[in-house]
Amino acid sequence: MVAASEKAKGRVLLPKNVVPLKYDLTLDVDLDKFIFDGNEKGGKPIELIGLAHNLRHHTLAFTFASPLPVGLGELHVVYQGSHNNQMAGFYRSGYTDIAGKSKVMVSTQFESLDARRAFPCWDEPGVKAVFEVTLVIPRDLTAFSNMPEVESSEQSGTGKRVLRYAPTPKMSTYLLAFVVGEFDFVQDMTKHGVMVRVYTPPGKAEEGRFGLRVAKDTLDLYDDFFAVPYPLPKLDMVAIPEFAMGAMENWGLVTYREVDILINEHKASSQQKQRVATVVAHELAHQWFGNLVTMQWWDDLWLNEGFASWTENYATDILFPDWLMWEQFTIDAQNAALNLDSLRTSHPIQVPIAHAEEVEQVFDAISYCKGASVVRMLHAVLGPADFKRGLQLYMQRHQYSNTETFDLWNAWEKVSGKPIGQMMASWTEQMGYPIVRVEQADLTDGKAYLTVSQSWFLVEGALSKEEESKLWTVPLLYGTAASVNGSTGVRPDLQILTFKTDTIEVPLRGPNDWVKLNLGQHAPLRVLYPPVLLARLAAGVRDKTLPATDRAGLLMDCFNLTKKGEIPATQLLTLIKAYEQEDNSTVWEALAQVLTALDKLLIQAPEIRKRFGHFASSLVKPAALKVGWDPRSDDGHLGKLLRATLINLLSLFCWSEPEVLGEARRRFEAILLNPLDVATLPTEYKVPVLSMVLKAGHQYEFDQVMRLYQDAPSNVEKKQVYNAIGATSDPKLKRRVLDWALQDIKLQDFFYPIGSVSSSSHEGLELAWDFFKMNLPQLKAKLATASSSLMDAVIVYSCGSFSTAEKADEIETFFRENPLPSSQRKIAQTLERIRINARFLDRLRSEIGNSAFWKKLAGEV
Repeated sequence: MVAASEKAKGRVLLPKNVVPLKYDLTLDVDLDKFIFDGNEKGGKPIELIGLAHNLRHHTLAFTFASPLPVGLGELHVVYQGSHNNQMAGFYRSGYTDIAGKSKVMVSTQFESLDARRAFPCWDEPGVKAVFEVTLVIPRDLTAFSNMPEVESSEQSGTGKRVLRYAPTPKMSTYLLAFVVGEFDFVQDMTKHGVMVRVYTPPGKAEEGRFGLRVAKDTLDLYDDFFAVPYPLPKLDMVAIPEFAMGAMENWGLVTYREVDILINEHKASSQQKQRVATVVAHELAHQWFGNLVTMQWWDDLWLNEGFASWTENYATDILFPDWLMWEQFTIDAQNAALNLDSLRTSHPIQVPIAHAEEVEQVFDAISYCKGASVVRMLHAVLGPADFKRGLQLYMQRHQYSNTETFDLWNAWEKVSGKPIGQMMASWTEQMGYPIVRVEQADLTDGKAYLTVSQSWFLVEGALSKEEESKLWTVPLLYGTAASVNGSTGVRPDLQILTFKTDTIEVPLRGPNDWVKLNLGQHAPLRVLYPPVLLARLAAGVRDKTLPATDRAGLLMDCFNLTKKGEIPATQLLTLIKAYEQEDNSTVWEALAQVLTALDKLLIQAPEIRKRFGHFASSLVKPAALKVGWDPRSDDGHLGKLLRATLINLLSLFCWSEPEVLGEARRRFEAILLNPLDVATLPTEYKVPVLSMVLKAGHQYEFDQVMRLYQDAPSNVEKKQVYNAIGATSDPKLKRRVLDWALQDIKLQDFFYPIGSVSSSSHEGLELAWDFFKMNLPQLKAKLATASSSLMDAVIVYSCGSFSTAEKADEIETFFRENPLPSSQRKIAQTLERIRINARFLDRLRSEIGNSAFWKKLAGEV
């Protein structure tokens, strides 16, 4: 493990000779001029002779006429700030009230580095203090902060109220929050006596009911899980009209994008309900992991985000067990982590951060999804009891303080007696993950004797001698059909791999029994099987003796091994054919990811794409016919997700077929007459229906979809249009969509229509990239001081789907001549992916380019 002293080297931190104990902060809000006056109170004055503002490091240095005495003191700062429109700091959002009038509200977003935009402070996670907040606001508005209001008074002659709030617990600056505006709310009390409220725009209180129920139940669940009660007297959750991320875990005052907290339960899709539930569970996990116990510095960001990403699934799985969250996890979060971490441009979970600004580039699938994946792996190794006891010890030891990763390992080591730090260092301190290869399989005497090896999995490129020596401590669960059949009494086995090669002995149930390594997909890695074992697993796919989690995991492994060149594409497609009778929603989502990725690549090889399209259609149409278009009483959550996945695949592979397009048009015409008719066009698959109609249509269809946008009652409906509108087949209309995105759509959403255009066709991708190049100055101005994640999204949507070496060279040259330093990591990852896909496409041309293979696959020869 890396010592704490080594990790701290190179960090650019504020001096520790002065540290804050308490901030007494008053902010006087002016929503007409978009400014606020700030006042941080002080005591006896000492003459100030100089101020030095370092723009590069965002620091302000005070120079006094005489040395400051050692001990307690007070600093008094009077200043003025602005309510910007960049969704950072103490910023403004525009909205339309129930009377149709344009209004403005203000709220905060301080993580990671934007508390300093609202008040001078020691803006580092390791510098905790108490905050006493006073807000001066217009009399007709409502305001709240992290703690309850303790005093309210009228300010004479100004038409304003002065609101004072109770002191906060000791906490980091990035968790402070305040909101001012007009709101309705719904409320409820937890079993443990905490008042929970969801604040909504006026007239939308009922849309907060579902999120409120999730929050109330989750807070009680976490109280018991962590064995440290939620320490604040209230929990407010607020829907913000303009918001850069999904949500922010401010202690006692969680802020959300409207679409991530407000839903109409009668119209909401399964996807929307699941999204709200997991986002709420994620943010409330932060009230402990991040707020009560905070990482010392940004290189341990994963302690916040990775653990909250694991816990969101843990809590949602308990509250909604029929959703099968851990099954979904393997092809959602874990697969996102594996995809990013297979690149040379990835980074370790514990990524060195020198300047705080660098952290903006690592709020990604490594910190969130790989972090969650290694926590899930550790849960499998420790078992639920020791896992929970270790967390409780960690919370008890470190509440109201700061920690580093080794503090968490120490707690689990204490309760389990296992060398957790040694095992986990290989997963968090080094980049990447292993591929476990079955080098030899001896299937005799009713047993499988397997020789396995491990090495660094990179999807492209040879390893150096030093890279070949990288090792992980791999907890490998393995088993057979008997292991997953509860009636046999046989349980999966666990073997810890620590060497380059090892052997595994597995009893077999019969002559054709399959053997699955990484059973349950608990470890974030890939497994390569020899053909004899892969054929047996394919049989387990067909007869469904292989569990759904492993059917999905096997497919994702084989697809990525094909991309790497370890498995021929012919073998992958033969395996895909084994899923002909698949009926599980999670497995179909895995199939959708693979089929969509291959189709996108083959745009550049039209003859192969045509054959592949017929093959994909032969899988999709029977499954879609079985589930139908209309909801059924026995669908349940996962049945609705399955229908959504299959109709989305119809829109990709079968949209021009008369029966499919006719059904889409019928449902489209119905919602033109009644936009709220979710019985005819359920929200689950509204986007693919709009996309099919737009692809087959012209100006009329485009105008009708835009009318749906204009009449949309909420951001949920607007976002559906954003994600579909670029599917129009008319290049002029595609360009109109791009102009509309840049000029008229809110900052939080404007990249969605760009993605809709670029994903619609190869022509759409070229249009989006040309648009980006021509409009980079306007994009930079629009995003001048906004989160770098917004520019990252625009870059990926504008050029991330190309798949030729020539286009990669063009993009690299463009960004060399037009650098975007804050997006440097995302640009490097995008270029690497394009070059990987270019080489993959070359292999696909050579391996599946002949008609004989497709005839054999279809059973025609």
